[in-house]
Amino acid sequence: MKQRNAEILLIIVIASRSISYLLSKIGLNGIPPLELLAIRFALTTLILLLLFHRLPLLTRQLWKAAGLLGTFLFACMACELISLTTIPSSTAAFLENTSAVWVLILMAVVSRHWPGKQVLTATSLLLIGIACLTLQGAVFHLAPGEIICLTGSVFYAIWICLTARLARQYDPLLLGILQMGFLAVYSTVGMVLFESPAVPADTTTWGAILALVFICSVFGFTFQPVAQKYTSAEKAGLFTALNPLIAAVLGVIFLSETFTPVQLAGAICILLGIIIVQLPEKYRCKTHSCQNG
Repeated sequence: MKQRNAEILLIIVIASRSISYLLSKIGLNGIPPLELLAIRFALTTLILLLLFHRLPLLTRQLWKAAGLLGTFLFACMACELISLTTIPSSTAAFLENTSAVWVLILMAVVSRHWPGKQVLTATSLLLIGIACLTLQGAVFHLAPGEIICLTGSVFYAIWICLTARLARQYDPLLLGILQMGFLAVYSTVGMVLFESPAVPADTTTWGAILALVFICSVFGFTFQPVAQKYTSAEKAGLFTALNPLIAAVLGVIFLSETFTPVQLAGAICILLGIIIVQLPEKYRCKTHSCQNG
């Protein structure tokens, strides 16, 4: 897959998950967070096994890699859902998408190379845009719910960085499928230990769960490793800023919502940031060539 096509796939994947906050909030009205995750990822794993039942021989190294990805993604999802029981979805959307900054910091530490001016400029624009789109004048403070959500964004950033690395070493589709299985196991164990599970009784909760399964998990989380095999972790992190923008656009289209001037400014900032982030790779190549010369 060409890098351009991979980045288009990644944007589509992010778009498919842009409604996850709203769907999760609906689902949490009917069942506790770990049970929501357990049902969601158990159904996801079952569907994926039915679709891709002829799996090749799975090595121990592949299981370990998928288990590592599943661990960090479960930690992220658990933090997100637990925080949504106490904080607004708009605040959660902002904090979760600070992962773009954490990805840059992690990659800078690993590579021992600080990002260029273009990446830093793009990151600043994206953070401003996300805040304008999601916070909408809300008073922000770091209460326990916000801290839990911010911790989840760090786990998500680690997952993005690990996915970029492991997707180049193993079959990315197999990684995506197996990590869903680990998520199902972790969620089920947590549900049994810490919650009192009950079968959802209303169609609204089941509708939210099924939408999360098919849109956000079967397609979204499963195919992100496929897309990340052909692009950088930094770009994957920055592309997550499209999440609140797409969610806002969907609200305008389907819920008759309107953009406020502040939200419109935020949308422009995000689009500018995404455009600018396409420049650093070329810039670094030119700088590297000059240094070699």
